[in-house]
Amino acid sequence: MSRFFFWISVLVGVVTTVVAWFVLPERVPMHFGGSGEVDRWGSRTEDVVTTGVMIGGLALLFWVLTILVPRMPESLLNLPARDKQWWLATPDRREELNRRLVFDLHVIGAATLLLVVGIEVMTMVQAHRLHPALGPWFWVLVSIYLMGVLGYTGYMIAVRYRSPRDR
Repeated sequence: MSRFFFWISVLVGVVTTVVAWFVLPERVPMHFGGSGEVDRWGSRTEDVVTTGVMIGGLALLFWVLTILVPRMPESLLNLPARDKQWWLATPDRREELNRRLVFDLHVIGAATLLLVVGIEVMTMVQAHRLHPALGPWFWVLVSIYLMGVLGYTGYMIAVRYRSPRDR
């Protein structure tokens, strides 16, 4: 299921980038300062290429990581020693560990891709305003992303990768 969610997020990113090409005006706000006002403008092409490279780069990064993690040597696994010893004790446990790691990479990758999509959608909206500004919705989006990723990371540390004897 996480793989499906990840690839749907990639597709949403590609579709958003294509839509941006047709929706954005030629002059696009590319950066907002601390006050929320635009402090750098760019072209539609710059925005679409930047977003496309970010979507493509993130998709490639997380896809490659999901391939490499199951092949990763034990010495590179960063788990508490007691939990690591438990997970690596049998081939079945290692297989389950790999499955969980891949699942988690898909979840975090999908969330990160959707953050980029949300920022691009906000850029499309702001590009059509007379006085574009970074509004509160940007901070809501970033806060949801950070709370979600940090919460999920806390869950992974405290529960998901603990050996059953410690639960």
